[in-house]
Amino acid sequence: MSTQSYVSDELTHFVGKAKKLPDGKPNNAERYALFLKILGDRFDLRAPRRGWLQASYREEFGPGFNMRSDGQKQLSTNDAIRCTMLCFCDIPPGQLGIHIQKYGSFGIAFSKQFLLRQGAVPVHYVPRNASNRGVGIGPRTVAERFDTLQAELQRVRFDLDEYVTRVDGAAAYLSKLSPSNTPMGHQLLGRFSWLQTELEELVFARMKFFTEGLPEDHDENFYMEREWRLHDGLAFRLEDISRIFLPQDYTEQFHEAIPDYTAPVCSIE
Repeated sequence: MSTQSYVSDELTHFVGKAKKLPDGKPNNAERYALFLKILGDRFDLRAPRRGWLQASYREEFGPGFNMRSDGQKQLSTNDAIRCTMLCFCDIPPGQLGIHIQKYGSFGIAFSKQFLLRQGAVPVHYVPRNASNRGVGIGPRTVAERFDTLQAELQRVRFDLDEYVTRVDGAAAYLSKLSPSNTPMGHQLLGRFSWLQTELEELVFARMKFFTEGLPEDHDENFYMEREWRLHDGLAFRLEDISRIFLPQDYTEQFHEAIPDYTAPVCSIE
């Protein structure tokens, strides 16, 4: 157990932000129904309950696809590269007030150690308004420097593709590891394609650009969330959960609906 109070031993995911009433207020009935669905049904009372948190974009992408890259959008918009992911905040339970105002009162927390074993990592935050202190003419901000890097990668890929096609013809397929009789140009293009994909998934998709100086409750003020990301969904059991957050008037019916849950429940007024 850590002795500091500004980060947590747990990572928390809040659900149902998009479920709202016509007047824009939270639709807690639908959020609660979604929350119970996430915790899983148990048709056999002898079997443990199995929960599932579905990653963002999973239904949109469909099976077999985990990432989409849009070269028409700049990296600093946070829309250029989308991955199937779950987002967790690293905020102590007693400091979640602003986060709950933004994302709702239905949350589920797991220990960092549990999520580390599933592959979760913290995002790298980049302030859009941080000056680039490079010498000479070039990007004015660090965000523009990342946008320039992304654009240059795309240009090199396009130029390499054109050159290889002229020399070795169009490649039937691209692979990091090609058969020995594959033309050298196609081998290089396959390796570069793999490298670009790895950079997009391991680096760019784990970055988050924000504007420093926005009010604390602004929707685009991300930095205080200390976000961690887990690519794709998460299967879990009730005993994997370290804490649950619920509106106060839902706690009693929650215990009646899920009597086998024994970890702490934090009531949100």
